[in-house]
Amino acid sequence: MFERFFGKRNKVQAQPQEKVVETSEIEPTTFQAINPVEHSGPDALEPSADVEENDVEENGNDDPSTVVETDPEASGEPIDKEDVKSRITESLKTIFDPEIPVNIYDLGLIYEINPRDSGMVHVKMTLTTPNCPAAGILPGEVESKTRSVDGVEDCELELTFDPPWTPDMMSEAAKLELGMF
Repeated sequence: MFERFFGKRNKVQAQPQEKVVETSEIEPTTFQAINPVEHSGPDALEPSADVEENDVEENGNDDPSTVVETDPEASGEPIDKEDVKSRITESLKTIFDPEIPVNIYDLGLIYEINPRDSGMVHVKMTLTTPNCPAAGILPGEVESKTRSVDGVEDCELELTFDPPWTPDMMSEAAKLELGMF
Protein backbone atom coordinates (compact mmCIF):
# COMPACT_ATOMS: atom_id res chain seq x y z
CA MET A 1 0.00 0.00 0.00
CA PHE A 2 2.85 2.38 0.86
CA GLU A 3 4.45 1.83 -2.53
CA ARG A 4 1.17 2.40 -4.36
CA PHE A 5 0.98 5.97 -3.09
CA PHE A 6 4.60 6.90 -2.50
CA GLY A 7 6.60 4.72 -4.89
CA LYS A 8 9.32 2.13 -4.28
CA ARG A 9 12.18 2.80 -1.93
CA ASN A 10 15.62 2.44 -3.47
CA LYS A 11 18.33 0.27 -1.97
CA VAL A 12 21.78 1.60 -2.65
CA GLN A 13 24.84 -0.67 -2.53
CA ALA A 14 27.66 1.10 -0.68
CA GLN A 15 31.33 0.32 -1.10
CA PRO A 16 32.10 -3.43 -1.42
CA GLN A 17 33.07 -3.82 2.24
CA GLU A 18 30.13 -1.86 3.63
CA LYS A 19 26.53 -2.87 4.34
CA VAL A 20 23.51 -2.28 2.08
CA VAL A 21 21.96 1.03 3.05
CA GLU A 22 18.28 1.83 2.53
CA THR A 23 17.70 5.43 1.55
CA SER A 24 14.61 7.49 1.95
CA GLU A 25 14.63 8.52 -1.71
CA ILE A 26 11.31 7.71 -3.26
CA GLU A 27 10.67 7.02 -6.91
CA PRO A 28 7.81 9.09 -8.30
CA THR A 29 4.61 7.34 -9.18
CA THR A 30 1.60 8.44 -11.17
CA PHE A 31 -1.91 9.07 -9.93
CA GLN A 32 -5.14 9.09 -11.84
CA ALA A 33 -7.76 11.72 -11.05
CA ILE A 34 -11.27 10.38 -10.56
CA ASN A 35 -14.67 11.96 -10.63
CA PRO A 36 -16.12 11.52 -7.11
CA VAL A 37 -19.66 11.41 -8.49
CA GLU A 38 -18.82 8.46 -10.74
CA HIS A 39 -16.81 6.68 -8.07
CA SER A 40 -18.96 6.56 -4.97
CA GLY A 41 -20.39 3.61 -3.12
CA PRO A 42 -18.89 0.33 -1.95
CA ASP A 43 -16.73 -0.19 -5.06
CA ALA A 44 -15.15 3.28 -4.90
CA LEU A 45 -11.96 2.04 -3.26
CA GLU A 46 -11.45 -0.99 -5.48
CA PRO A 47 -8.02 -1.01 -7.13
CA SER A 48 -7.90 0.00 -10.75
CA ALA A 49 -7.22 -2.57 -13.46
CA ASP A 50 -4.19 -0.55 -14.58
CA VAL A 51 -1.09 -2.11 -13.09
CA GLU A 52 2.04 -0.04 -12.88
CA GLU A 53 5.57 -1.14 -12.14
CA ASN A 54 5.28 0.03 -8.52
CA ASP A 55 2.24 -2.20 -7.95
CA VAL A 56 4.24 -5.44 -8.25
CA GLU A 57 4.73 -7.26 -4.95
CA GLU A 58 8.34 -7.74 -3.93
CA ASN A 59 8.06 -11.52 -3.60
CA GLY A 60 10.42 -12.38 -6.41
CA ASN A 61 7.55 -12.81 -8.84
CA ASP A 62 7.15 -10.19 -11.58
CA ASP A 63 3.61 -11.27 -12.46
CA PRO A 64 1.24 -8.73 -10.81
CA SER A 65 -1.73 -11.09 -11.28
CA THR A 66 -0.20 -13.52 -8.80
CA VAL A 67 -1.02 -12.77 -5.19
CA VAL A 68 0.78 -14.37 -2.29
CA GLU A 69 -1.70 -14.88 0.54
CA THR A 70 -0.35 -15.07 4.05
CA ASP A 71 -3.61 -14.55 5.92
CA PRO A 72 -5.29 -17.88 6.76
CA GLU A 73 -8.70 -16.18 6.55
CA ALA A 74 -7.98 -14.99 3.02
CA SER A 75 -7.01 -18.47 1.87
CA GLY A 76 -10.11 -20.01 3.43
CA GLU A 77 -8.09 -22.18 5.80
CA PRO A 78 -9.17 -21.89 9.45
CA ILE A 79 -6.40 -21.25 11.93
CA ASP A 80 -5.40 -23.98 14.35
CA LYS A 81 -6.76 -22.40 17.52
CA GLU A 82 -5.05 -24.85 19.87
CA ASP A 83 -1.68 -24.24 18.22
CA VAL A 84 -2.15 -20.46 18.41
CA LYS A 85 -3.26 -20.77 22.04
CA SER A 86 -0.18 -22.83 22.98
CA ARG A 87 2.15 -20.35 21.24
CA ILE A 88 0.47 -17.46 23.07
CA THR A 89 0.84 -19.37 26.34
CA GLU A 90 4.56 -19.86 25.72
CA SER A 91 4.92 -16.18 24.86
CA LEU A 92 3.09 -15.10 28.04
CA LYS A 93 5.37 -17.32 30.11
CA THR A 94 8.17 -14.87 29.29
CA ILE A 95 6.41 -12.09 31.24
CA PHE A 96 7.34 -11.93 34.91
CA ASP A 97 5.67 -10.06 37.73
CA PRO A 98 8.24 -7.46 38.83
CA GLU A 99 7.75 -8.31 42.52
CA ILE A 100 7.47 -12.11 42.27
CA PRO A 101 10.10 -14.22 40.43
CA VAL A 102 7.45 -16.30 38.60
CA ASN A 103 5.89 -15.75 35.18
CA ILE A 104 2.35 -14.40 35.07
CA TYR A 105 0.93 -17.53 33.45
CA ASP A 106 2.16 -19.84 36.22
CA LEU A 107 1.07 -17.26 38.79
CA GLY A 108 -2.47 -17.82 37.53
CA LEU A 109 -3.00 -14.25 36.33
CA ILE A 110 -4.19 -15.41 32.88
CA TYR A 111 -7.76 -16.70 33.18
CA GLU A 112 -8.58 -17.27 29.52
CA ILE A 113 -6.99 -17.27 26.07
CA ASN A 114 -9.61 -17.52 23.34
CA PRO A 115 -8.37 -17.36 19.70
CA ARG A 116 -11.01 -16.78 17.03
CA ASP A 117 -10.96 -17.74 13.34
CA SER A 118 -10.63 -14.06 12.43
CA GLY A 119 -7.22 -13.88 14.12
CA MET A 120 -8.59 -11.84 17.02
CA VAL A 121 -7.63 -13.25 20.42
CA HIS A 122 -9.53 -12.53 23.61
CA VAL A 123 -7.33 -12.67 26.73
CA LYS A 124 -8.89 -12.43 30.17
CA MET A 125 -6.45 -11.68 32.95
CA THR A 126 -6.24 -10.34 36.46
CA LEU A 127 -3.63 -8.86 38.75
CA THR A 128 -2.62 -9.99 42.23
CA THR A 129 -4.52 -7.00 43.70
CA PRO A 130 -6.57 -4.15 42.21
CA ASN A 131 -3.90 -1.66 43.32
CA CYS A 132 -1.01 -3.79 42.02
CA PRO A 133 2.03 -1.63 41.19
CA ALA A 134 2.43 -3.52 37.89
CA ALA A 135 -1.09 -2.55 36.74
CA GLY A 136 0.35 0.01 34.33
CA ILE A 137 2.84 -2.46 32.82
CA LEU A 138 1.51 -6.03 32.71
CA PRO A 139 -1.71 -5.59 30.65
CA GLY A 140 0.16 -3.74 27.90
CA GLU A 141 2.91 -6.33 27.87
CA VAL A 142 0.32 -9.13 27.62
CA GLU A 143 -1.31 -7.40 24.64
CA SER A 144 2.04 -6.85 22.95
CA LYS A 145 3.28 -10.43 23.43
CA THR A 146 -0.07 -11.82 22.25
CA ARG A 147 -0.06 -9.68 19.09
CA SER A 148 3.50 -10.80 18.30
CA VAL A 149 2.45 -14.45 17.88
CA ASP A 150 2.04 -15.67 14.28
CA GLY A 151 -1.62 -16.11 13.37
CA VAL A 152 -2.78 -13.33 15.72
CA GLU A 153 -4.22 -10.26 14.03
CA ASP A 154 -5.20 -8.38 17.18
CA CYS A 155 -5.73 -8.82 20.89
CA GLU A 156 -8.74 -7.91 22.98
CA LEU A 157 -7.63 -7.76 26.62
CA GLU A 158 -10.10 -7.98 29.46
CA LEU A 159 -8.77 -7.07 32.89
CA THR A 160 -10.99 -8.47 35.63
CA PHE A 161 -10.93 -8.93 39.38
CA ASP A 162 -13.80 -11.40 39.43
CA PRO A 163 -12.87 -13.88 40.71
CA PRO A 164 -10.14 -12.19 42.70
CA TRP A 165 -6.68 -13.75 42.42
CA THR A 166 -5.56 -16.00 45.27
CA PRO A 167 -2.33 -17.99 45.72
CA ASP A 168 -4.38 -21.15 45.09
CA MET A 169 -4.52 -20.15 41.41
CA MET A 170 -0.75 -20.62 41.00
CA SER A 171 0.57 -23.67 39.19
CA GLU A 172 2.43 -26.32 41.16
CA ALA A 173 5.67 -25.18 39.52
CA ALA A 174 5.08 -21.61 40.75
CA LYS A 175 4.30 -22.80 44.26
CA LEU A 176 7.44 -24.92 44.25
CA GLU A 177 9.52 -21.97 42.98
CA LEU A 178 8.20 -19.79 45.81
CA GLY A 179 8.62 -22.53 48.44
CA MET A 180 4.90 -22.83 49.16
CA PHE A 181 4.80 -26.65 49.37
